[in-house]
Amino acid sequence: MSGGGGRGLALGLGILGAILIVLEGLVDAARGVVFLAFGHAGFAVGAWSQSVLFILLGFVLLVVVVYGRAARPDGSRAAGLVLVIIPLLGFVLFGFLAGILVLLGAVLVLAAGILYLTAGS
Repeated sequence: MSGGGGRGLALGLGILGAILIVLEGLVDAARGVVFLAFGHAGFAVGAWSQSVLFILLGFVLLVVVVYGRAARPDGSRAAGLVLVIIPLLGFVLFGFLAGILVLLGAVLVLAAGILYLTAGS
């Protein structure tokens, strides 16, 4: 596979993974509203804080994915390294407690990072 094709596939996987992470953040925000409606303010604040975390993380990953496609091969390798480290840290810190959308998004972003690393060489 040529470097451009690998970077194009990495772009697609990374964008899809980042969108899934942002979507989980929006689901957590809605979950917080439901908790608040049932009178569980503590759970609502927890869901909203997790929502903000996932939305910001998704947008940061989206910026790194787009940068990896637009950059030269050295920038592509740097973006690939970031896209490999962040999901691995997420797996260690969150485990399976984060939700299925975040786990699937993290796997896709990890695959994008590996593709950027291999396409940059």
